[in-house]
Amino acid sequence: MKNKCRSYARLALLALSLCAGHGAHAEKADRDKPIEISADRGNLDQLKGVTVWQGNVIIVQGTLKLNADRATVTQDKQGNQTMQATGRQVMFRQKMDGKNDWIEGQANQLDYNTVTHVAVLTGNARVKRGSDLVIGNVITYNTETELYEVSSGASSNGGRVTAIIQPKPRDTTAPAAKKPDGNAP
Repeated sequence: MKNKCRSYARLALLALSLCAGHGAHAEKADRDKPIEISADRGNLDQLKGVTVWQGNVIIVQGTLKLNADRATVTQDKQGNQTMQATGRQVMFRQKMDGKNDWIEGQANQLDYNTVTHVAVLTGNARVKRGSDLVIGNVITYNTETELYEVSSGASSNGGRVTAIIQPKPRDTTAPAAKKPDGNAP
């Protein structure tokens, strides 16, 4: 039973690695926090390396929280893992490292692969990082390179994607720029 619980925890860690394991902006201290998983039911097939959590799945590690109707985690013989979370709305939220901002995401399905470090949010996908927001039918995010790719699909927003990017705060300590006529303002 003890080994079975450890296997559950190891496989559930995959669900958390989306933000905590590799993202440079995720709260780094979360990696050292205990993982808490709650669901209506769960099962583990150790021979196949498959863990399935069903019904109001909530996975918490430090500031990271993932909610889904179902989460399936698989692990191959080499230890490579994939996670698929599905539901009416899969949501995750985590504090950004060293800031009082959060990264939040939601979609109908979230797929993550530890080999490629790629997370794919599919169906009504949104990712909000601080005050910036990206919306599309599919959002692909590489947790190592922090590269986003957003596509609309045929029916999302009439075939378009949306990004709302806030301007960076201005440096008020820099000297004032000169007017086009060469004089100081």
